[in-house]
Amino acid sequence: MSYSANVKSELFNVPNENNSENLAELLGIFMAKNSIKENEIRLSTENIALAKRVYSNMKKAAGLTIQLRYLTSKKLGIHKVYEVIIPFQKGYIEFLKSIFEFKNLESSMNENIFKGLIKGYFLSCGYIKSPEKGYALDFFIDTEDAATFLYYLFKKIGKRVFQADKKNKNLVYIRNSEDILDILIIINAVSTFFKYEDTIINKEIRNKVNRNMNWEIANETRKISTSEKQLKMIEKIDEAAGLNNLSDVLQETARMRIENPDLSLQELADLMNISKSGIRNRFRRLTEYYEELMEDEK
Repeated sequence: MSYSANVKSELFNVPNENNSENLAELLGIFMAKNSIKENEIRLSTENIALAKRVYSNMKKAAGLTIQLRYLTSKKLGIHKVYEVIIPFQKGYIEFLKSIFEFKNLESSMNENIFKGLIKGYFLSCGYIKSPEKGYALDFFIDTEDAATFLYYLFKKIGKRVFQADKKNKNLVYIRNSEDILDILIIINAVSTFFKYEDTIINKEIRNKVNRNMNWEIANETRKISTSEKQLKMIEKIDEAAGLNNLSDVLQETARMRIENPDLSLQELADLMNISKSGIRNRFRRLTEYYEELMEDEK
């Protein structure tokens, strides 16, 4: 089972707290799937849990005749498609009016309505990537109007949300882990929230450890590389002119490097009781002497 399916499975087992949340969830589902037609509401889905939830919530929300059926589709392989159908009937218009009130952005900021709408969108067309692989919350929505409505809902509460077209769907997406965690709490995916948060913390710890290790390895590599270059230079000076021809200070520096090839410049400076800038200056002078020798050899 995918990560998204696990999150939805958790939500399918959490009942709505009140009628407003219930109606808002239904509206979110119907809008995302473009289910509301002129003379009927028809939701088609391959997810039987979603079909059953819509059927159950409709029974609680309105005294309307509701049909639940399935058919076999041969599109892209053989699979079952479940349909929830609310035909035009007495009370149909009143029901639509009651849920369409939630499309007003100001009304939608009511906590229960907002929670229901976001949950409806997620259950019908939401996708959440496992935090081990990355931070992504996507909504693949059937119509541009429904996508824009969701986009502005998230904007209203300060989420970093984006809107685009992808694979003939209208995509609303979030890529920030903090915003995704907030939305998980909003829609009552509490168990997923804690697991998601734990994964983020563990990833950050691992990344920090890896960064520190990489820094130490890089630092050690630089230290070894610098030491090797200095040792080769000193060896060339010794072969070409002899270390005895150096000044006492440069002789001391050269011999200390030969005796301590694994020390960094700072460690070498500490051993010789001089500053790091002092040891750098001595090696600069050794380098100048070495380059003069190389020029003379040409």
